[in-house]
Amino acid sequence: MRKRLLAVSLCLALLPLQAMAQRPGRASAQGPRMEILSLDYDFGKMFHQDKYVHSFVVHNAGTEDLVIKDVSPSCGCTAAKFDHVIPPGGDGQIELAIDGNKVAGEFNKSASVISNDPVRPHIRLTLAGHEIPYVDVEPTGTVTLHGRLGEPVEQDLTISSNEPNLDFKVLGVTSNIDDKMTYVLENGANPHEYTLKLYRNPKLPSLSTYGELFIRSNSTGAPVTRVQVHVQTRGSIDLSPTVLNYGDLKFAEGAVAPKPTTKTVTVSRTGGQLEITEVSVSNPNYRAVVDPVTPGQQYRVHVTFSPPARTPGKQTEAGELVIHTNDPQEPTVRVQLIARAL
Repeated sequence: MRKRLLAVSLCLALLPLQAMAQRPGRASAQGPRMEILSLDYDFGKMFHQDKYVHSFVVHNAGTEDLVIKDVSPSCGCTAAKFDHVIPPGGDGQIELAIDGNKVAGEFNKSASVISNDPVRPHIRLTLAGHEIPYVDVEPTGTVTLHGRLGEPVEQDLTISSNEPNLDFKVLGVTSNIDDKMTYVLENGANPHEYTLKLYRNPKLPSLSTYGELFIRSNSTGAPVTRVQVHVQTRGSIDLSPTVLNYGDLKFAEGAVAPKPTTKTVTVSRTGGQLEITEVSVSNPNYRAVVDPVTPGQQYRVHVTFSPPARTPGKQTEAGELVIHTNDPQEPTVRVQLIARAL
């Protein structure tokens, strides 16, 4: 009798385990249910690509259709494609693609996903990565060669490669502003490394201009590397501001003339005497008047713009204020003027 009772008890105890073993998976959730293995994806370190693309697999673990209503990337550099309806037990995809020309260095982009999942109607997907250049130029970004008239200005760039197993060589360097700077290429402190020494032309007048360096190498991915350079020469005369922007104004229409608008430029000199001998304006709609603040040191030039008659289409009134001085190195300094019609 005891043996029979023991056998019955064992059978009853095993019934739940047998029932669980017969289930192909866990019980489905009521309604739609979104499951994504990971909400984040990291590309790691990669050389530049036109697009960084990853597809997130979306599983519907529910009993009703999962409807993905919207996928909204956090910036315009990311595009999204996705399956709108995923049946119960089925899989779909959300594809995110980042424009490689709009990211540099380390990046982190996200997209907001809205669905009819009653538990998690809103989730966020994230893509991250670190884009590295084939040819590394340090310091990164725009190279600046800034200084005053006659002042020596130089900058050193270090050039190396991120490509493994490459016997890296710089084959040559050119620029489109050779009249404004010179450069010398030397071997660097480490193997397969170079130093590019840049020198601003000390005889340049006051100016501000941009140009590019073109570094040719045996890199398989980037045989030509472009580096932006900003060359600026400041004289002893300081202008503030260097551009007078009047913005969008109402121009004259019919017999009603709008009120003139006045803006001011402050002119001063670091050391020595300064005299403004004359001012002129290239556009007759602007009129300039000199106001000495501290004679021989600081002046204000008030520039008044009188809007002309409105013409069809876009209308811009540009001009240049020319300030004549007694400085032999800077006999003239210039300020750009601009106004646009509403």
